[in-house]
Amino acid sequence: MSLPVEHHASGPSDGPLYISDDTVRALVDEQFPWLKDRELGRRYTLEDHFAMRIGDDYGAVFPRVAAYAELYGRVTDLIAGPSKSWTFPASTPLATGKPGHGFPWQWIVVEWVSSSTAAFVPLRDDAAVPFGRALREIHTPAPLGAPGNPRTNVSLDARIGRFEALVARVKNRVGPENRVMDAASLVARFVDRAAEPIDIPPTWTHGRIEPRSVCSDQGAFRGLLLWHNFGAGDPAADLGCALNIVPAHLQDRFWAGYGYASPGTMRRAQAYQLFAALRYIEIDDPYLLRMAWERLIELDLAHEA
Repeated sequence: MSLPVEHHASGPSDGPLYISDDTVRALVDEQFPWLKDRELGRRYTLEDHFAMRIGDDYGAVFPRVAAYAELYGRVTDLIAGPSKSWTFPASTPLATGKPGHGFPWQWIVVEWVSSSTAAFVPLRDDAAVPFGRALREIHTPAPLGAPGNPRTNVSLDARIGRFEALVARVKNRVGPENRVMDAASLVARFVDRAAEPIDIPPTWTHGRIEPRSVCSDQGAFRGLLLWHNFGAGDPAADLGCALNIVPAHLQDRFWAGYGYASPGTMRRAQAYQLFAALRYIEIDDPYLLRMAWERLIELDLAHEA
């Protein structure tokens, strides 16, 4: 018997999928019987996927939209080799689940990292170095022909039109303490940094560095989640997103943990940082929103109205 798969009640008919706990249980038990006696835990839902804990040590991650669903079918094999050398905790994909019971896409079983995230418990000052060190461990050379990361393997030049459209959508929003953004300066700085050529070979990249993927144990860095984008790309994309999480006064520590980055990589990272900050403002999540405005203020790209 197929269990229910429904479109999200508040979304369009082709919007994000919702599947019941009973469907998750059926898929897990049928395909991974070694998890059959482990209790399903809390569900964690984001825009494009949801994760559910299985027992104390494992979890399942399911795509909710078709656009990136194919990534779940490749990541388990792709990440197996590079992840062997990592010293930080990671919700590493361990096995790939198949469609079934009305669920149309592949999904993954992952190691479960037990902690909060930086979206709920911001990182402490002493987390900047190990956070940077973790990204350095990820950013090892990718072999020729390695599958690209959909978020880090797109040229900045190709994002200029999208960035300008994003600025147009959010430029009239007012931030904390009655701040407004300097739209013209934002576009000018992004275009300037986006013109920086890629001066290093592709590396493995995470592709989803954000407060909701960075683990925080009372503010200590405790690892990284959300690996389905994993692939080859420009490490500047991961680094730029990380710079939104690390306040300006701690970024020297972050770079010390990361180690050497070429001047070009650091300039491209600034472009990715701006793109991610405006996306957080558009998403309108309270913590992401405040964090993004804080970075824009530090960069002198927002001022009092």
